Amino acid sequence: MRYVDIDLVELPAGWQARADQALNELRNEIIAAETQAKATGQDVAAARKTAITEGLKRPARQAIWGDLATALAALSKKCWYSESKNPASDKNVDHFRPKNRVAEDPAHEGYWWRAFDWRNYRYSSQWCNQRRVDDGNGTSGGKRDHFPLQAGSFRARQETDNIHQEDVMLLDPTDPDDWRLLTFRPDGHPTPAKAKGSPEYERAATSIEVYHLKYKELVDGRRLVAGQVQRTIEDMETLLPHISNPTTRQLYKRQQKELLRFIRADAEYSAAALAYAHAGIYKLEYGHEVKREWLEETLTAHP
Repeated sequence: MRYVDIDLVELPAGWQARADQALNELRNEIIAAETQAKATGQDVAAARKTAITEGLKRPARQAIWGDLATALAALSKKCWYSESKNPASDKNVDHFRPKNRVAEDPAHEGYWWRAFDWRNYRYSSQWCNQRRVDDGNGTSGGKRDHFPLQAGSFRARQETDNIHQEDVMLLDPTDPDDWRLLTFRPDGHPTPAKAKGSPEYERAATSIEVYHLKYKELVDGRRLVAGQVQRTIEDMETLLPHISNPTTRQLYKRQQKELLRFIRADAEYSAAALAYAHAGIYKLEYGHEVKREWLEETLTAHP
């Protein structure tokens, strides 16, 4: 996961007007269903829920968030949760706050009022967004309707509630700090970056499960990157003592550029690559820990 500045999204012409109209129509449909239920002695909550579900199922309304996929992909063409670019996995427009139900709160109507809010959208692969069972490593996951909060947290239940009072458990790729709470082992498996027992650890651990970041193909991809980063660092270290030679210097620069390509924010699995590169700053040599200051300088100059 890397930070994605969603405020830079370029909305297609007329998109916001369509979204506003759809939300206003849905509001009116919910009010009408509630009024009808009261007048006929029916279950008001059930009537509201039916109106929400049916209203969000309309193809013309589902097309509204679907039509924003290209604009979201322009910000980052990989899955915002896993950083996978695999073209074989279709990309979805995920509603970060689920639009129609919340798995952790069965009585919740869903954050229907955010169904047409582009700030609530995340570009996601089906591996992370939909339910998947991975027989390859015995894991399962997929965000679907999950939206866990910290124990005891306030949860928004209606449009007038302040969603920013919620203590969200899931890491959000549009938050500038959240992506740093994940790190990766050399074998490609994700792991929390903070100490066990801390709130940050729990958020990362929950996100690994919900986003299915342990999916075998994702793990394999990161493990491949780990090997590439390690070999590149070793090649640079071999060349460095002879860098005064013009030919060697060019070879070193070539490897340096390769390392920087791995850690660029738009590269596949770049968060893992950056973690592996930072892990390489220190190495064991004859039983002692030695610091590669040249590598630290390179990573500091190109965060």
